[in-house]
Amino acid sequence: MKGIYGLAAAGCLLALLASPAAAQAPLFSADDELALTLEAPFGRLVSGAARSTDPFPGTVTLGDASFAIELAPRGFTRRTGDYCRFPPLRLNFDRSALEGTLFEGQNRLKLVTHCRPQPSYGQVGVREYLAYRLYNLVTPFSFRVRPAQITYRDNEGRFEALTRFGFLIEDAGEMARRNIRTELEVAPNSVDVAQLDASSSANLALFQFMIGNLDWSYTSGPAGDDCCHNGKLITREGEASGIVPVPYDFDFSGFVGAPYATPPPAVPIPNVRTRYYWGLCRHNQQLPVAADLFRGHRDAMAALIASETRLTEASRSSTQRYIDDFFAVLDDPERFDRLIIRRCRGAS
Repeated sequence: MKGIYGLAAAGCLLALLASPAAAQAPLFSADDELALTLEAPFGRLVSGAARSTDPFPGTVTLGDASFAIELAPRGFTRRTGDYCRFPPLRLNFDRSALEGTLFEGQNRLKLVTHCRPQPSYGQVGVREYLAYRLYNLVTPFSFRVRPAQITYRDNEGRFEALTRFGFLIEDAGEMARRNIRTELEVAPNSVDVAQLDASSSANLALFQFMIGNLDWSYTSGPAGDDCCHNGKLITREGEASGIVPVPYDFDFSGFVGAPYATPPPAVPIPNVRTRYYWGLCRHNQQLPVAADLFRGHRDAMAALIASETRLTEASRSSTQRYIDDFFAVLDDPERFDRLIIRRCRGAS
């Protein structure tokens, strides 16, 4: 935890110095679908994405307003694997030019793109968007998202224009400020699991079980990256305990059902649709309360899935059945004990 206090204090100082507009950025205060146009040298960006995350100049257009931005490929698996034909993107804005617009207060945003142009991949994107929305129902310690129909235009004429579903993800710093906390930018394995907030950790593990996701870690991650694998840590100023883990990136979950998703080799399940609990035994005491929290949002989750018009009927039915199966485990004491409590990792 060396350096945690200094980082936390610096983060909070930056938050205090930020403008009120930045603290109340409007982009993620609604969930109606945006119509965005991105123009950049997409031919070069896409062809070189597996080798480089260098940014390219471009523009984003929303309605009658256009802004200069930089676009860069991001991520690792979707960018460097051979299954996605279009990488996720990072959009870098000039914050000073955004005052009075929907993008006010933004600086760097992640954009989840369509991976492949086939229409079936649009359903994958919608289900991943829904995964974020489901966790929003459970806890404010979650990333907000904004859906969009995005038109990609190559300003060098090397890439055929196309329009696909995607969504923007709230910046980690903004998510932390919204929860009166600051983001910890620390190396993997520099935070001990004993320092995690137990209730938030139990909620996260139960959510990941709900969506059938094993592609995450509380405190570890690839060497050279910030902590943690597919998650961020946030905390109150000056506190070395009560650290809240916040997840992102759910494409390897059974709920999303991406064609390329596979479970970790060491886990004894045949595919990602089969749930396997990945939480820690030290948080078992908090699981009954977490289960009640999820039950309390069951109807809202069903309503959210039912109202998602971008899903096909077949996809909507399959998605709801997958969530119903999760609640069937919560409602059966024997299965809850066998599949969750007794399958936890580590000592209690």
